[in-house]
Amino acid sequence: MEGDDRTKTFTGRHFWGRVRHGYVEPLVGAEADEVAGSLGLDSLPDGETGTSVAILDPVFGDRDDAEAMRWIVDAMVWNLWPKMLPEGGDAPMRFSASHEGRNVPVPRPSEVPHLRPFVWAYGDMNSLVEHKSLGRVLGRLGMRKFISPQGSPPRVAQEVGIGERLHHTCLMRPADLVVKYLEGPPFFEESGGYAAVFRADAGMDRVFAAAEPASHDAWLVDKLSGDDHRLAKQALRRINDAMKEASGPAPVSNEGGEGISLAGMSRLMAGLMAGTAGEGAEAVFATGTTSPGGIAGTGRGSAGTAGVGGAPGAGGGSSGPPGRWRVVYDGTPEHDVVDGAAVLVQRFTLPDTGSCVVHGRPVVALGDGRGVETEPPIGASIPTVLGWRAGNGPITPGASLHAVGGDGTVWSLIVRPAPDTMTELTVAAEAGGEGR
Repeated sequence: MEGDDRTKTFTGRHFWGRVRHGYVEPLVGAEADEVAGSLGLDSLPDGETGTSVAILDPVFGDRDDAEAMRWIVDAMVWNLWPKMLPEGGDAPMRFSASHEGRNVPVPRPSEVPHLRPFVWAYGDMNSLVEHKSLGRVLGRLGMRKFISPQGSPPRVAQEVGIGERLHHTCLMRPADLVVKYLEGPPFFEESGGYAAVFRADAGMDRVFAAAEPASHDAWLVDKLSGDDHRLAKQALRRINDAMKEASGPAPVSNEGGEGISLAGMSRLMAGLMAGTAGEGAEAVFATGTTSPGGIAGTGRGSAGTAGVGGAPGAGGGSSGPPGRWRVVYDGTPEHDVVDGAAVLVQRFTLPDTGSCVVHGRPVVALGDGRGVETEPPIGASIPTVLGWRAGNGPITPGASLHAVGGDGTVWSLIVRPAPDTMTELTVAAEAGGEGR
């Protein structure tokens, strides 16, 4: 900066405050509000805490104002999204953005297609990561596989190495602030991907903080030494091992012990082809392994969601026509492989006591929630019930089964979906028959 008599260079590090003994102490109270207002910063209401940041003369490059604001909002969401997730009702922090007095929408993390899988993985952080020889808990890991979202991620995500295909782990410390999106090997099928979240344990916060550079955007393990180095290196090794495992086909052994691979999930999920209910025989089951149930209902479930039919009745069940028994879904349909073929598996229990007949009715769902079609195109494949399983027992073929309810047995409906479709499942039970 040129003055009247000389040129003075400024470093950019300037402080507004009260100078005492050569240091700048912060302003507080009304004096702080006055200075903040003179800088264009909004003061916080009494009782609220937060941070205001102002950037003077920002460099937007080739972005216009609207693109720049979109980039700022995207950067906020992709770096701070764990703070936006509700915890018992309200999110830990509230975020807003405005440009020249007009609000700029801030999307929820679950509304951002390429970020949504990380939100799912965050909710699945049930896998404990440990260094057993040192007896230390390193953190928790959650992993999700999915069909890759369509289109390109926002520019902010691309700048941190995320492309159209997701194969990354979001690293964070206990403060729930994103450190890095660590890239792993691509998913073995082009249409699929995986996303993981690793959050360091509170007891490891000091170690990972020491591994971060000044930019706080990486964990540089080689900065550490001794046990700290061993602990952090083990955590990253376990994360990379998990991504390597998630990237490949899932081996499942058939009765002959031969390894087989998971078929393409795109063939199970894309709602492209109409279909009708599959046909099959009838099976009679003995009772099997017991387990608590989940959501009650006698309704439909898709490859992504198990639906609930009817209004809830007493004991968490659902009411229906006379003679109709309750079916309690145990989670959502899952992908599996049986004898080399990709299948859908819907687990359920039968809470009502006595003998019943259970029917499985898979149909092809139309896209965008437009229902199902009962007449497939000429020559089109249709989803088919392959059979049923009690607990972890063998599969018995048939489109329906005779069973005894009320004993807590966890049953599985096994369905072969039609290629390039999304399958919707209905499990219905009615009194009658003789279960064995």
